[in-house]
Amino acid sequence: MPTREIARSEWKTYFDEFSRTRSGERATLELIHDPQSDPEFALEGQPLVSISFEEKGGGEGAIQIIVGGETADSFTHAITHPVHVYHKNARGLISDEVNVDEVLEVTSTDDPRITFLRFAPPA
Repeated sequence: MPTREIARSEWKTYFDEFSRTRSGERATLELIHDPQSDPEFALEGQPLVSISFEEKGGGEGAIQIIVGGETADSFTHAITHPVHVYHKNARGLISDEVNVDEVLEVTSTDDPRITFLRFAPPA
């Protein structure tokens, strides 16, 4: 299955279902300020708590990703002014993608411009 863009009208439902089925899986969160450079921040191998989309008054909304656990040790990343959401499958039997990891990519008009949430394939 190729990279798929998730329509904005589907974000809330998509993220709710994604959180329900993937909560607890180890993920790596990467924040990229300049698309021509490596990630400037990465939190590796942390369990996904949730990912959600909340509409805001101006219609822009925000996407919130929580990793690390449901305690004070968790890390919350808010993506304001999200523009696009892509789901990229990992390379494998059902995918011709070149990605080694499964990736959710969120682009934004705010900084950081790109957020990657990566899930390594099962060992």
